[in-house]
Amino acid sequence: MTEPLVTVDVHTHIGQHGVHVHDPLASDEVAAWGKVSWDVDLDEHAQAATAAGHSIVLAFDAEPVGVVVDNEYVAETVAGHDNLIGFASVNPTRKDARDRLVYAVENLKLRGLKLGPTYQHFHAHDARALALLEVANEYRLPIIWHQGTTFTPAAIAEYARPLDLDLVARRFPDLPMVIAHCGHPWAEEAASVIRRHPNMYMDVSALDTRPWQFAQSLASAFEYRVFDKLLFGSDFPFSTVQQCIDGLRNGARICRELGIAPITDRDIDALCARDSLTLLGLK
Repeated sequence: MTEPLVTVDVHTHIGQHGVHVHDPLASDEVAAWGKVSWDVDLDEHAQAATAAGHSIVLAFDAEPVGVVVDNEYVAETVAGHDNLIGFASVNPTRKDARDRLVYAVENLKLRGLKLGPTYQHFHAHDARALALLEVANEYRLPIIWHQGTTFTPAAIAEYARPLDLDLVARRFPDLPMVIAHCGHPWAEEAASVIRRHPNMYMDVSALDTRPWQFAQSLASAFEYRVFDKLLFGSDFPFSTVQQCIDGLRNGARICRELGIAPITDRDIDALCARDSLTLLGLK
């Protein structure tokens, strides 16, 4: 059996075009990249997941942009696979949001929560969001936030800033939270937030196609002394574990050659080996 390349991949997606992924996001993908990338064959996901010791699989309740990868589908996908960990997603604006999350935890055995305010059309300070986070806090569910920009005009950009999570972290200091994609393009802002809160992290997913932004994100984490709070994530199917590793090494090389941060291959190896499950309370 091939040894995994990384210990934990904290950011992978499933969902099929026409079933879980619809317009406007699907057509916006075509406009941005020439094809619908969010169309995942489960066998391909399972094969990709062998590159990591464990992979987190994310539901996504983002009906305002045409995406609903439902909690039941994720629960069915991860069932019987010790290397897969399912995260629920519930839009806090739903009237039955609390009941949906409780059901996802108690009945579907999902172990975390995925939120994306820019896609789900809520502000992180919204009373409905804070009420849902109370439930997450009761169950100690780690949260992965898409708190950053996105390509689709159907998203609401003013809900995307990483700084919005500072209040949330102060309200729920014991709740592990991850800012996905280093909060791109606001990596410095995201780094400044996570350094203030012991249980906040960033993942490095889906930045390998932007070498300069990736290098800047790594340099920001180094300068803010939170490099040890970077978690590995691939954002499959938009990238793979190997592509992300290659992007990390290239970003570190750029940092060294430009003299902006002395990030070594050993630092990248440590990031890839990081035991994110323990950090997020999932062991």
